[in-house]
Amino acid sequence: MITAEIITIGTEIVLGQIADTNAPYIAKALTEKGIQVQFQTSVSDDRELLKSALKIARERVNLIITTGGLGLTASDVTREVVSEFFGVRLIHNKGACIHIQRFMEERQVHLMDEHDRQALVPEGALVITNDNGTATGFALHHNDKEIVSLPGVHTEMKSMLNKYLEVYACNKREERCIVSRDLHTFGIRESVVADRVKKCILQYQSIKNITNSSSHRKAEQKLPHDTIVSQGHVQSMTLVHDGVVTIELLATAGKREDAVSLLDRAEVDIRMELGDAVFGVGDETLEYIVTVLLRKYRKTIAVAESCTGGLVSDKLTNIPGISEFFLEGVVAYSNKAKVDILGVPGELVLEYGAVSSQVAKAMAEGVRKRASANIGIGITGIAGPTGGTKEKPVGLVYIGIVTDNHAEVKKCQFRGSRVDVKKFSANTSLNMTRLQLLHQDSILF
Repeated sequence: MITAEIITIGTEIVLGQIADTNAPYIAKALTEKGIQVQFQTSVSDDRELLKSALKIARERVNLIITTGGLGLTASDVTREVVSEFFGVRLIHNKGACIHIQRFMEERQVHLMDEHDRQALVPEGALVITNDNGTATGFALHHNDKEIVSLPGVHTEMKSMLNKYLEVYACNKREERCIVSRDLHTFGIRESVVADRVKKCILQYQSIKNITNSSSHRKAEQKLPHDTIVSQGHVQSMTLVHDGVVTIELLATAGKREDAVSLLDRAEVDIRMELGDAVFGVGDETLEYIVTVLLRKYRKTIAVAESCTGGLVSDKLTNIPGISEFFLEGVVAYSNKAKVDILGVPGELVLEYGAVSSQVAKAMAEGVRKRASANIGIGITGIAGPTGGTKEKPVGLVYIGIVTDNHAEVKKCQFRGSRVDVKKFSANTSLNMTRLQLLHQDSILF
């Protein structure tokens, strides 16, 4: 098995001034090629520190991927350090020189002396051309170890990594392929999701131990035949963010199509187990799914927000084509705005308070009527960190959903910062809307 370490180079990353977006992308790409990523390291733009990181990586993995340090400045030292570390001299690559010159000429930019450094690569290295810039990447094989150096600019790195992996796929015949898939859920606690998913994929995890020996033939007969053929297994992990619990599935098999087939069957089992709690796959968000359902059922929506400050409207308007279904968003933050704009009866506010189920329902009814929409959402709550009482603590939120013939109000008690409460509230309202749309036949809009 090929093991790998990703080293991101840049003082700005180490100091937390910018986020490292390269390592997650590289890790996923390598994993799908059957390469086991075991370590991720960040190191400053310093020769000795980089040498130290390379020394550690060389001792514990087969493949080292570096990003950063291939630019024009004096602090860009990756190519020199790699050359010194592996004892290979730097040479000017003619092809890289021509590429850089043409790249600059096409953009009518003057070629500087510093660009000359960017055509330097370790002798014997595979040159990885850069279609989006002038930093030349390279892959060097040395004493059963391989190091791949790529630029730190994300768009440049992605393109060049994919080029390297194409070459890798042709030259390396790995005995297995790993494919990942994310399923997103809402409304069930992470621990419960993890336990139920674990039971679902147990049959797929056991496949990896099956052999052709007679002692295992009886075990094979107990499992579905099409699953046995793949000779793979499925693993899972869960992540939670803003109330959304994501199930990451990793399927391993000898061929990609077998791994995908395993994922397909595991997904079916998980959906059967978790039901409507599963709302999306991959990049699909709650707001995206709500938009899909609004389009499917030809329904319109309007939103009245208080404590979320327009976050639900913001999420919905991030989806292309939502203008056909999203009619209006109102931020009614003060009691006066709730009464004057949404028509919430003043006596309701006086009797029950602005943060109450009665006001949340009235807000939803008011914005729905005002916009002539099929669905109205009303959100009111205490985001904190101040403003809470014993009877109505920080994090208390009421969310109302109203249609022609149905009204639902949910009382929520969220924890976390002010921003956390807003995000949880927004996602909960979108999930409530999703469920209303899914079960609209029994609700009678």
